Amino acid sequence: MNDELGNRLKAYYEDPGVVLLPRKTWVLIRVDGKGFHTFTRGLERPYCRPLADALDQAALFVSTQMAGFAFAYGQSDEYSFLMTDFGRDDSRMWLDGSVQKIASITASLFTAGFHRSYAEPGFAAFDARVFIIPNRREVERYFIWRQADAVRNSLNMLASAYYTHAELLNKSTAEKHDLLHAKGENWAKWPADFKRGRVVRQGAIVDREIPVFTREPAYLDSLIPHAD
Repeated sequence: MNDELGNRLKAYYEDPGVVLLPRKTWVLIRVDGKGFHTFTRGLERPYCRPLADALDQAALFVSTQMAGFAFAYGQSDEYSFLMTDFGRDDSRMWLDGSVQKIASITASLFTAGFHRSYAEPGFAAFDARVFIIPNRREVERYFIWRQADAVRNSLNMLASAYYTHAELLNKSTAEKHDLLHAKGENWAKWPADFKRGRVVRQGAIVDREIPVFTREPAYLDSLIPHAD
């Protein structure tokens, strides 16, 4: 059936709005929880293992659906997925490289995977942003940045379990550690994934004992694909 009206509307309005990613580059998709301060109210502090496990399972689920998946790094309420199309010359990018589809489907899959694994009541929603990084060294820097954010977040979360926002205001990292020691608490003794984040690898593997990327650069280097 010739849908002349539909074809015209698509050609005039829908198709021009489609944004396609360039080929043969490193694609990042970062998924974030929406309104997670409200969703996590009342959960165990400073670290809720069931919540972290559900986020990992959501990332695993996305990894099995994402063509060109390389690895994903998770911390707090976010996961960053690295995707490439560095296979054969005729390798197709996932969802033909449509930014809108990649963002919406990744967020949908992650939300579905999370709720399939998280039994507590309430509804969590996730959004996703898609962007490219033009060279491999900058990809490394991106994940170093996200891990540095994880370290900072975990210290703040632990300190917030003992002190008010006003008591921690303008306190340096060293001062926060000193305040925790005054309470008999030691950030260094907490689980590695709470402090440094987790990595989902190809083959549905979750690594919760990852190193500090800047101290063991070979670990991160092994995860990031080289261009053809």
